[in-house]
Amino acid sequence: MSSTNTAPSTTARPGVVTFIAVIMYIQAALAVIAGVSLIIWRNDVLDWLEQEGAPLSSGGLTGTIIAEFIAAALLFIAAAGLMRGSSGWRLVIAVVQGIAMALAVYTLVAHHVGGYVYRSVFTLFVGVFVLWALYGNDQSEQFFDENG
Repeated sequence: MSSTNTAPSTTARPGVVTFIAVIMYIQAALAVIAGVSLIIWRNDVLDWLEQEGAPLSSGGLTGTIIAEFIAAALLFIAAAGLMRGSSGWRLVIAVVQGIAMALAVYTLVAHHVGGYVYRSVFTLFVGVFVLWALYGNDQSEQFFDENG
């Protein structure tokens, strides 16, 4: 008696996709740590900002804390979607990278000095890598086609 496997074939997640998702999980964790740190040391941060003459008010700091937690949640959800092979999250990540790359090109043209150049070139390098990892190889295409 022979047994037949009727389960759909699944393509293994490419290592580069896993790498990008893990980096996004790390970014999410760091955003949570930043938000919690700002809550714990809120008064010290506000005192330091006042000493430095920074225009950030208590309400502005609260907004920053909320934004950190929102960013953490979005990064975590997007990374989880990428790990599952979601074509929708793949597209969202590609669009965000495209916007970051466009801003990097603008920065290179408008502020072509020192640290701006290095950051812009690094942003372009990362963007090209992410776009290649998500769209530029057959393994990724197959993974997202079968799972997305």
